[in-house]
Amino acid sequence: MNVLISAYACNPMHGGEDSNGFNWAWQTAQRGHRVWCITNPDGRAGVEPFMAEHGHELPAEQLQFFYVAVPAWVQFLHRWQFGVYLHYMVWQFLAWRRARRICQEVEVDYVHHATYGSLQMGSWMWRLGKPLIFGPVGGAQRAPKAFRALIPGWFKTETMRNAIGWLLMTFDPNVRHTLRHASLVLAANSETATLARRLGARRVELFLDSGLPESFFLPTCPEREAGPVLRLLWLARLYPRKALLLVLDALSRVDKRVAFHLTVIGDGPLGPQVPGWIAQYGLTDRVTWRGAVPWAEVQSAFLSHDAFLFGSLRDSFATQFLEAMATGLPIITLDHQGAHDFIPAAAGIKVPVTTPVATAEGLARAVEYLHDHPQVRPAMGQAGYAFARTQTWTARTYRLMKLSLAQVPPRQAWQAPGAAARLSQLTSAHVRTA
Repeated sequence: MNVLISAYACNPMHGGEDSNGFNWAWQTAQRGHRVWCITNPDGRAGVEPFMAEHGHELPAEQLQFFYVAVPAWVQFLHRWQFGVYLHYMVWQFLAWRRARRICQEVEVDYVHHATYGSLQMGSWMWRLGKPLIFGPVGGAQRAPKAFRALIPGWFKTETMRNAIGWLLMTFDPNVRHTLRHASLVLAANSETATLARRLGARRVELFLDSGLPESFFLPTCPEREAGPVLRLLWLARLYPRKALLLVLDALSRVDKRVAFHLTVIGDGPLGPQVPGWIAQYGLTDRVTWRGAVPWAEVQSAFLSHDAFLFGSLRDSFATQFLEAMATGLPIITLDHQGAHDFIPAAAGIKVPVTTPVATAEGLARAVEYLHDHPQVRPAMGQAGYAFARTQTWTARTYRLMKLSLAQVPPRQAWQAPGAAARLSQLTSAHVRTA
């Protein structure tokens, strides 16, 4: 098939949305489809070296990138926090104009809006009149108000975000048009799935917004020998919503007899406050903050710890969960949002999100349990590893292709000569590589 992908964030050298955008384009092309990917020039520095090294793996012109730039004044405003909204909206309009020209020259079978994965920002691509796959998208999840004391700068990071989201969904008709015209909406959590249906989406599927390459996995689930100290790992950018404060509060409540040590990896806006927080909770001897470290050291950290402890108060999911499970780490986290929907119950302990005190106590009891029952950790690690294996980019793209084929009208997608043979080849390819 001919596939048009809108990937505002697209860079194989980065993680998060950048990685997602590129992988959807690359993996779709690897499946034998011809791909036109429209993206932001910010990712060119990563895309072009990757294609220079790996482009020979695809037939000529199997994957083409089109870099759409915004006017200079919009780019200038992008440096401020809320300038990103304007930048993205202007880019979407310009990307749609480029997509329209492509569709005049090529019989595009379907359009995939890959990034940003934001329900509130919608997509201009529905205007092309082609089957539209929208997502995976998140956005409906919110940090619980009861926990505002654990999120520094609550007004700026949460109140303003929620207000802008409400304004977009209420007054921007593009959001509702996107959902009502999309052939399929992929929702990254139950909250977003519910909101998408309420706003008029016809078909919604839960679909994780994170994936891993096959190369990330060891052949079998890593095994760890239990020691006297429970080695805990926390990994994320130090943003308010990641709620490192909640984890530190929880660890201060762990029974003193329990030997544990937490390694915190990550840097960000809240970095300067971390040493003070560790001291505030009396954890100086039990918590080590390493700041930002090279990726090779991050992978080693997953393998040298006993459990992954993470309590983000607002996340579609978190790629760190998938990475931790892929390395056989039991998970201790909160039972809400994407973690509730996707982390298997057998892969760790998920604590109810009720009040700050009760939730912190629940996390503390989970730490004590894993310390006192080392025999349960291997089974948790195996359950997580088995789930992570289902979320490789190969497996995720295969599932998306199956869902996409169901949305493309046969008349539109297969009217060219040799259509039946083409469909048969595609189906056979899916079966061989699943």
